Amino acid sequence: MSAVDDQFRSLGFNVGIPSLVFVRSLSRDCMLVVEGERVKGFSEYRYTFYKTRYLPDGRMTSVKIYIENQAIKRVLLRVTSFLSFLESTRQIEREVLR
Repeated sequence: MSAVDDQFRSLGFNVGIPSLVFVRSLSRDCMLVVEGERVKGFSEYRYTFYKTRYLPDGRMTSVKIYIENQAIKRVLLRVTSFLSFLESTRQIEREVLR
């Protein structure tokens, strides 16, 4: 298990593929996703952070990209900032670590 996986778990994300895909459900039809991929010209994975919405039948209706093709440190800062915003506006509950 990597440190990146642990950091995303502590932010309430589920690890889909270790070090590559992280998902956090906000509601029945809305989720936050962080995906990593190899990009030519970079020695490390590059990550994209976005929010997506789905219809009840499972079809995706919208995608809002917050940060794209960036290093994991920058993406983690953006995710943390976004979650803090959601907590401050009471759109999500503060995660309590056990």
